Amino acid sequence: MIYILGSFLSLFLLFILWHKQKTKSDYILIIWLLVLTIDLFLYYFKEHDNFFLNVLNVPFPFLHGPLLFLYTKNMLGISSRKEVLIMLIAPLIICLLGLGYLFVVEELNEILQFNEVTSWGVVYFVLVLLSGFSSVAFSLRLVSKYESLHLSNNKQQSKLKWLRLLIFGIGITWCTILLNVTEITVAFLAVFVMALGYYGLVMTPYFIDSKLGKSSYSSEKNTSRRTESVLISQENENEIIQKLEQLIEKKQFLNPNFTQQFVAKKIKTNTAYLSYVVNKYYEQSFSSYLNDLRIKYIIDEIEANPKFREYTTQAIAESAGFKNADSFTISFKKKTGLTPFQYITETKIKISNS
Repeated sequence: MIYILGSFLSLFLLFILWHKQKTKSDYILIIWLLVLTIDLFLYYFKEHDNFFLNVLNVPFPFLHGPLLFLYTKNMLGISSRKEVLIMLIAPLIICLLGLGYLFVVEELNEILQFNEVTSWGVVYFVLVLLSGFSSVAFSLRLVSKYESLHLSNNKQQSKLKWLRLLIFGIGITWCTILLNVTEITVAFLAVFVMALGYYGLVMTPYFIDSKLGKSSYSSEKNTSRRTESVLISQENENEIIQKLEQLIEKKQFLNPNFTQQFVAKKIKTNTAYLSYVVNKYYEQSFSSYLNDLRIKYIIDEIEANPKFREYTTQAIAESAGFKNADSFTISFKKKTGLTPFQYITETKIKISNS
């Protein structure tokens, strides 16, 4: 049976992941793989009239959505409102309350035993769809937000491809629920685990330590050493990153005075905390992060705004907060491989040929 194969593969991936250098997102993925293993394995017992295991199987579909969202959030290092996670967990809570009620009124055994349409079945069906599709939507929103705040590079593209595989893979699985054939959904869930294993082992090194993984871990370790004197709670970290992102969304970074000191004062923290949070969540210094934001803005404007393509290099630099054209040109070429003039010329050619 494909779901038995999927459960053992999920367990195998969990075992491999456990033996690599782990980040917080890795621990979330480990929990998710454990949930996938149990969810697929418990389906075997649906045909064996085991009341306890059949009841245990009921809430598992509600765990995938919140875990997907948490993994995406931690993988990208993006803050989100607590209300979103509460919204994603709400269907699970409703399900557990419903199970408790049905158990008390002694109707649970009959509902699980017979394949008849009941009010509970309809509510359960709607809750599963709500949990699945809302988690996919919120996770895609995080990816979109990350792309808008970062200039693309190979490492980030690899990370985004991996996350899109997870999001669209579980999204397709949720679409099969609309067919209301459990066997098909479970089969797709098993195929999802297989795709996860193939991509995470063969295409990219997410389940094993590689040069990329070790380099990333080493970078995190070095960052940790540089900021080991900084003591800050997770709550304060979230608050800083959320306030910083609010400034970014308002395009405050276009202000030439948008320095680390300016931002720290604006969000009511100190430069040590701000530097630590930027290093942890964006894996770069504040000045490097700021340059990326400004260059990303300029690239978007060049591609979308015809008038912007007619500006001088100095005018473009000033519009994005750079204090002089020379430093802007150096930063731009470092990120894109082209000078601003060359990039504008290529963009004009692309547009005229399209």
